[in-house]
Amino acid sequence: MSFGSSLLRTAYKLSGAKKAFALPEDELLKAIEKANRGRGFFLPTDRKAHYEKKMVNGFPCLIVRAAEKPARRAILFFFGGGMVIGPDKGDAAVLRKLCYGTDSDVWFPIYPLCTEHCITESYGMAFECYRQMIALYGGGNVSTCGFSSGAALAMGVAAHNSALGRHLPQPKHIIAVAPGEVPWNDDERARMQALNASDVAIDYAFMAKAEQFMRHGHDDVPDYMLAPSRGDYTGVGDIHFYYSADEVLYGALPEYKTACERSNVPCTVTARPGMTHCYCMLPYFKEAREDFAKIVGQLKK
Repeated sequence: MSFGSSLLRTAYKLSGAKKAFALPEDELLKAIEKANRGRGFFLPTDRKAHYEKKMVNGFPCLIVRAAEKPARRAILFFFGGGMVIGPDKGDAAVLRKLCYGTDSDVWFPIYPLCTEHCITESYGMAFECYRQMIALYGGGNVSTCGFSSGAALAMGVAAHNSALGRHLPQPKHIIAVAPGEVPWNDDERARMQALNASDVAIDYAFMAKAEQFMRHGHDDVPDYMLAPSRGDYTGVGDIHFYYSADEVLYGALPEYKTACERSNVPCTVTARPGMTHCYCMLPYFKEAREDFAKIVGQLKK
């Protein structure tokens, strides 16, 4: 384990961030509200790329391009945060790296959070972005990518397309960095619980609460929106998973692999021991830089 990785792991431990996930619901909501202050949509003011704000279903989407004209292909990129915490300005650097590294436009939807909306609205906005991208860039030229709950959406766009009858071409590639989901069988729950002690960022207690947030009072939420491993991925080009082998969400990998096998979609898995949740989305130390470069290479194919 590199010094940078060890330092990040220590920082997580000292921050007490994991403890917030185990708080009672009223205290957790206060912590979420505090975390969301200053987060949300941002339009960068630097000249390192061409930036555009686009409204989709009433919510903003940031588009990052290398030039004013659209590129030949694009990436639909989703931030994480358990469907309850929004993005911050630090995401811009990763968006630019993906943009220039893959010769692609990057769409970054600020999808509705489940603190105020049902996850069906989050999916509605995400899928409308995807539909518009297919219309602009064409089938076979759009990939999805995300981390944590954003990785669940990156998977979920394809599952939703299948549920609607696959009227649109499926994503060329899906990059899923530690995709979150509500555990839906006893084996998955047991695996997640067993990993709880080694995870310095996410507490299993939140996985048990996540469904209530995502439903937001609605009983008619499709199962693949709560647990993307229950979705149909037929027609997707390939799917690539990235995990810390010590994180709670790694416990869902067998379900995701089964979903890929069921849908006849090739998949790869990168799982590093000792890493923190979504480490490769912070490409500032050895292991993260190596795996982020791998992600760029996969999206560029």
